Amino acid sequence: MKWVAVVVLVLVLLLIWRQMFAGWRARVRRQQGLAAPASPQGWTRGAGALEGTYVSTTDAGHGLERIAVHGLGTRSAVAVEVSERGVALFREGARSFVVPRADIVGVGRSGGMVGKWVGGAGLVVLRWKLGERVVDTGVRLRRVEEGNRLVQQVEELMSPRGGQR
Repeated sequence: MKWVAVVVLVLVLLLIWRQMFAGWRARVRRQQGLAAPASPQGWTRGAGALEGTYVSTTDAGHGLERIAVHGLGTRSAVAVEVSERGVALFREGARSFVVPRADIVGVGRSGGMVGKWVGGAGLVVLRWKLGERVVDTGVRLRRVEEGNRLVQQVEELMSPRGGQR
């Protein structure tokens, strides 16, 4: 009798997993028209890159509406590099990308977004234009002071002087 319960449980779990996978694929299909982010070709990861975890990219202001296309929904390790050209996100095991300076809309802190809820202001959230859509990209850096530094660097980049440090 125990084996029947185990088989039923395994079948239910497989069905749930299949439905989750189908939902993810449907989300990707719905978002196919979304522009792909710029590639980091010509960028190099410098010694000053800040390391942490890339959490996700979501619709701006909607922390539960994950962007799934172009690998933007995949959580990964990341090194973030800020230069006068923009912000590069070098990801391990997922597609790296660049947010050009002209596309940056804002930067701030948050307690979480889909994929990671940390409370307080543990995430750095970069708001930017991806084609015609405004999105938020969340990164959790290893140390709070690194998050503060990243926010400051992006704010300087957005200033009228444009990142001249």
